[in-house]
Amino acid sequence: MAERPIYVLDTNILVDYVDILPGSGGRQPAEPTIDLTEARIVIPSIVVRELSSFKKEKTDRGVAARIALRRLRDMSEDKLRTIEENYNLTVLATFNDGKQQFSILPVHKDFRKCLPFHPSDTDNDGQVILTCIAAAMIDNGLKVDGTEDRTTILNSHFDNVVLLTNDNGLAIRARQRGISTSRYGYKYPEAYTGRRDIVVPKEVFMEFLANRFVERAFFEEKMPADTPKLVANEFLVMRLEDENDYPPGFYPKEDPYFTFIGRYDVDDDGIVPLKYIGNFPIGLDNPGQAIYAECLNNPQFSAVVCTGPAGSGKTYMPTIYGYMACKDGQYIGVTVVPCESRSNIGALPGDLNEKMDPDVQPIKNALRNFLLSENQKLRKELENVRKYGTGKAARAASKGCKNKGCSDDSDDDAPDKRSIKVRLKEQVDLIWENWFSNIPVESARGRDFAYELAIYDEAQDQNATQMDTLIKRLGAEGKIVITGDVEQIHAPYLDRANNGLVYAQRLLLGSRRVAQTCFTEEEVIRHPLIKEIAGRQKEKKAPLK
Repeated sequence: MAERPIYVLDTNILVDYVDILPGSGGRQPAEPTIDLTEARIVIPSIVVRELSSFKKEKTDRGVAARIALRRLRDMSEDKLRTIEENYNLTVLATFNDGKQQFSILPVHKDFRKCLPFHPSDTDNDGQVILTCIAAAMIDNGLKVDGTEDRTTILNSHFDNVVLLTNDNGLAIRARQRGISTSRYGYKYPEAYTGRRDIVVPKEVFMEFLANRFVERAFFEEKMPADTPKLVANEFLVMRLEDENDYPPGFYPKEDPYFTFIGRYDVDDDGIVPLKYIGNFPIGLDNPGQAIYAECLNNPQFSAVVCTGPAGSGKTYMPTIYGYMACKDGQYIGVTVVPCESRSNIGALPGDLNEKMDPDVQPIKNALRNFLLSENQKLRKELENVRKYGTGKAARAASKGCKNKGCSDDSDDDAPDKRSIKVRLKEQVDLIWENWFSNIPVESARGRDFAYELAIYDEAQDQNATQMDTLIKRLGAEGKIVITGDVEQIHAPYLDRANNGLVYAQRLLLGSRRVAQTCFTEEEVIRHPLIKEIAGRQKEKKAPLK
């Protein structure tokens, strides 16, 4: 037996990590979980058949299948082999100076005769297991045409073969047949968030409060030696280890100007304060909101990436910012591109706006909540309804009229009998018609969002290629906002490492024109229960997949 094991690839490995096959245009990451650069790799013939069944799909799986088949064909066209050669682990192609070898192995039709189990031709997982056993036997010099002694096979060890699969069911079945299995993936660094909550020495904190600036060299001198280097436009939420060291009367949690938050400015080569939060259209209640407001309001930033748990304001804040900025003439409109994975939109009834209305409800909901918070008359009416109910008597009671014959007819304004919800909807629809539009992801190709604010919502449900296309839609004097939460991935074949949101974070890292930030679980504002759920998910690291 050769020293190097044989790695057999399951279909899901090629679909999820197609760049495991060398070929043009690949993006092989630097750190796969298993180093295959000097491995002997076998692709079962049944896997090729499965890929062929996927290739016509208009999905990520279909794209990956077409790429894999093209690369496998390139490998197999180097030389024409005989049938016997193809049934004996013939090397199709080599890479890395011959250290990495690829083979495609069909299973002999009589092979099952010498085995105690007989998977059917339609049992794809069973056929993969047969390939693993056949590869191990060939490597050990045994026959795979059904003539080998069954006792010899039953007493053989197949530790020279490892099945790479992320399918738990197949892995269980394979191990029951004596085949070693392993998962496969890529090792990625922690996603960049653009924000660092950090304990700093008192000298750094006092320097920043006094001068509204800290030189990078001074910061690095005072911080511990293992402190990561500052990244362009990285935000620092600074605090002191000992609360008694804060200046008299200074309470960070009660600071409306968030003077303890700074941003590393590459041009100034130092940490500068937040400068653009004063005129933001909503009140800012926590550091996450203050940083996000700075990102949105600062004209230096052409792109903003924001991540965080549900209910933290990732969508609400750019919606309100865009609405007010349009009213002030900063943009000609706001285009919403919902990125969440859904069924084929063309199959839904109605025109494009009606088809997409469910996808843009989060934006309209944000406008509704903003209008309700700003309209004092509606707020008062809602409070009265909650306290006194509805009807003429209730309206009279709400105005302090206690006499039996008292009436509310003295009010010059006749009461609007439509519900508050209906009236808010009318206002939202008017705002939407004036300033907002929405398009599906597929229609964004070729668009140019010049003089517009574009919001890419739920970006974690896009793949890297789709997100790359969306990022490049930025036009003159426009701004794009990319939002999402990697804990809420709904698209198939995407995970924490390969989704469009993480791709955008990595691609835009360190750009002077880009700001990135995140919300923490403690900054959820939608409802106390949502904050509790987010905290539990972080503690248990339980993704919703």
